[in-house]
Amino acid sequence: MKRSVILISSLVAFAAAEAQTTQQEQTYTQTSSASRLTQKVRGRVTDAESKQPLPGVVVVLVSDKQIAGTTDENGYFSIERVPIGRQSFQFSYMGFETYTAYEVLVISGKELELNVTMQESINRLKEVTVSATKERTKPLNEYATISARSFSVEETRRYAASFADPARMVMNFPGVSNAGDMDNSIVVRGNSPKGVLWRLEGIEIPSPNHFSSLGASGGAVSMLNANVLGTSDFYTGAFAPEIGNATAGVFDLNFRNGNTERYEHSVQIGALGMEVSTEGPFQKGKRASYLLNYRYSTLALLRDFILTGTQVPEYQDAAFKINLPTDKAGTFTLFGLGGYNQVDQAAKADSSKWDDENPNIGFDNKSKMGVAGVSHQYFVKKDAYIKTIISASYDKSSQYADTLNPSEAYTKVPIENNSFENIAYRAAIMYNEKLNTRHSFRTGVIGQQMQYDFAYNYYDGNKKQWKNVLSGDGQTQFYQAYIQWKARLSQKLTLTGGVHGSYLALNEKYSIEPRASLSYQQNKSKYTLAAGMHSKPEHISTYLFQDNSKGQSFTYPNKDLDLLRSLHTVAGYETALPWQIRMKIEAYYQHLYDIPVEKDSASGFSIINAQNIYSLLGTKPLVSDGTGTNYGVDISFERPFSNNYYIIATGSIYKSTFTTYGGAEYNTMFNRGHQLNIIGGKEFKLSASGRKILGLNGKVLYSGGLRESQIDLAKSRATKQTEYVPGKYFTEKGPVYFRADASVYYKINNKRATHTIQFEAQNLTNRENYYFSYFDSNAGEVKRVNQIGLLPNLSYRIDFHW
Repeated sequence: MKRSVILISSLVAFAAAEAQTTQQEQTYTQTSSASRLTQKVRGRVTDAESKQPLPGVVVVLVSDKQIAGTTDENGYFSIERVPIGRQSFQFSYMGFETYTAYEVLVISGKELELNVTMQESINRLKEVTVSATKERTKPLNEYATISARSFSVEETRRYAASFADPARMVMNFPGVSNAGDMDNSIVVRGNSPKGVLWRLEGIEIPSPNHFSSLGASGGAVSMLNANVLGTSDFYTGAFAPEIGNATAGVFDLNFRNGNTERYEHSVQIGALGMEVSTEGPFQKGKRASYLLNYRYSTLALLRDFILTGTQVPEYQDAAFKINLPTDKAGTFTLFGLGGYNQVDQAAKADSSKWDDENPNIGFDNKSKMGVAGVSHQYFVKKDAYIKTIISASYDKSSQYADTLNPSEAYTKVPIENNSFENIAYRAAIMYNEKLNTRHSFRTGVIGQQMQYDFAYNYYDGNKKQWKNVLSGDGQTQFYQAYIQWKARLSQKLTLTGGVHGSYLALNEKYSIEPRASLSYQQNKSKYTLAAGMHSKPEHISTYLFQDNSKGQSFTYPNKDLDLLRSLHTVAGYETALPWQIRMKIEAYYQHLYDIPVEKDSASGFSIINAQNIYSLLGTKPLVSDGTGTNYGVDISFERPFSNNYYIIATGSIYKSTFTTYGGAEYNTMFNRGHQLNIIGGKEFKLSASGRKILGLNGKVLYSGGLRESQIDLAKSRATKQTEYVPGKYFTEKGPVYFRADASVYYKINNKRATHTIQFEAQNLTNRENYYFSYFDSNAGEVKRVNQIGLLPNLSYRIDFHW
């Protein structure tokens, strides 16, 4: 019924838009082409290395070169009367490589902003024209040369079942897979999701996800919203020297600026939430702007009417960015992101109704996260600037669980009670200078003040005692510094290198990490080699964890753990093929060392296989004596959106292993062995004017199953808890994982608004892929847990202005 309510609301609003557009379409066919809907396209052009604005850049609409513009002294441009639909724009400037923005979508409801960086040519005597097959996904960070790519807001909405979530969207990229359909945690080249770093506006942030767990990087629903995201970068290895505190992957996210010339708004209703966003100038004629977005879970709104007695997740989130450029004092930016979520369930006071679907467990989980910051960028001279960022973040989660005692009138019996609180203050300062056409460098320092307060208590039913595994509060610091250099040795050969350093004050552990890459561009092909050392500390909770019975004193045996370290090496080749297809191949080898493992020769525990704090339950003290290895090949064939369609095929063959304290080597939990993704989509113009567009998108995922340890059934029955066969750690491979996703959208452009109705379906065939097995002590048998089946989402969206 809840889906029907959402469906009816969406269709009523969309039907009204369709009727209005049909009337306008009839009028259009009876008048001249001058009545065709158009939109303004604006933006800014800057130098890729120095970030200085470029005046005099010629911007031309490829389909009609009579529609053009030129950047002013501050690098801004504005082009009026651009026809709606897919358009390409060419940016030309003497002494710089010509840049083309391909097939960007122009709609009537919102102006298009194109912010472009241009690369200065070694030969400055003439304008350099770059082939149309040039890579369109080149990262924004000019120091990133391999295992990195940019992604746009449109991609987060376009790819089937991405649900406008950056984490779900990057699962389409080579070398990236999911850790399960239950949330958006990602596995990058066989590494645990714990090794993924999130950055926003140039500084680290906590996991920006609802229903996340302590120490995890993912969650069930992203707090990030496509309404506020700008073009951003994603890394899968061999990171640039400026990036630290990561060993697996990095999201380097940006919020876009609000419109500086007029007020624009968006409203959306769907199964995942109801949201509203607004943006515009503080004062017309000035460059200062604001951008705000708010979302509330749709199911929570409907719970009181049609969902009584069921478990309903409730969440809300908001994001903002305020951009304040000045004439002489540089540019100030304020940004923020926050969210709150809750889910609860009560056990049924009837023991005859207890089963796997309705267990005798009640719970109340709550969590919240917020981050806010301010940045300032100031040019100290023509080709050099200083950027300073200061931020504060807060996240807190609590969980209470109980069970009912039928022999005492179903009295509630507590079985778990925990509370986790983190506060962090961060500051970063970076100096960037372009020395000349060939050389540029960047250096900076990052400091974090981290405060924590943890309490985790649970009842061990097998041992009939309460456990207190986390208890304490305090503070510590984490410092980072880096320097990096980029040398363009010739028009074809580029060398980047640098050093990153990290220091954790909690136990005085540090790391010095040299990194370098060399790339050679020859005609349509590019060859790249990269190597570097990387490290990250574990989450603070790992250092404080201790398997204590309640009342025992804490000695914190894990506190002296070293930083997790990883050596990355990557060799890459990419080239342009016919039909606008770009092929990319990357072979990589990663050696992980100083990995926390359980100090027990018979144990198979390694932090490599952990995903959050709950993975540590039952472990003995840890020591940094473990290692790991990831190696494989990623390949992709990508035809970006052009001529109304796109196709992406990615494949990975890899192996991921770890060694225990006893020196034995095993597969990691995430060693799927292989993965294949095929993604594609096509748009159809349903009217001569291009006002109506139908889009179809599909995706097929095929990979090996996750691995798990072999359960010792006889021993498990004797101890009444899950016990594993010694020496059989992660030797069991789950069945093949297969999933088909699809989406369809219908877009209508009116004079002042764009209406979009979209239906997405994750797991279109309703195949419940295998997840894991566990020992059920009540039934005395091993039971299987599957992942979710069909997950649909219908949404209606309107973008409008006045």
